Amino acid sequence: MPEFNFHILHQAIYLKIHSITIHIGYIAFFAASLAASLYIIQDNALKNKMIGVIFSRLPSLSFLDKLNYRSICLGFPMLTISVISGLIWAKNVYGIYWRGYNSRHFYSLILWLIYALILHVRLSARLGGRKVALLSIAAFFVIILTLFGACP
Repeated sequence: MPEFNFHILHQAIYLKIHSITIHIGYIAFFAASLAASLYIIQDNALKNKMIGVIFSRLPSLSFLDKLNYRSICLGFPMLTISVISGLIWAKNVYGIYWRGYNSRHFYSLILWLIYALILHVRLSARLGGRKVALLSIAAFFVIILTLFGACP
């Protein structure tokens, strides 16, 4: 009977943590970008006085702003845990924490910095609304770039 290798199990645990937390984080960021997009649509409709059936059914601006913020508050710690567990997993598999030539690693760092900036702006400057919504939408485009545009 072959001997059980705990090192492989150890690696698999970090990979599972990385995988689960990144999926939860990306779902939360998707919800944030959806709320932000609806915020922009609703804000434009109100500014242009386009009150109609479609726009009257959209949630209020304050609700969408709070949903955007709360979704980012859920997604950011998940992204942080995912990055840390991914770095530990990479160290176990490749022998180094950071493969600088890997564009997915680079975009993940950029993504983490963007969401940290959004939270910082939201909390320190007490900004919300349109500016944070636009940042949230831009950050989600970085997620798409990370997933589909970056080479593994």
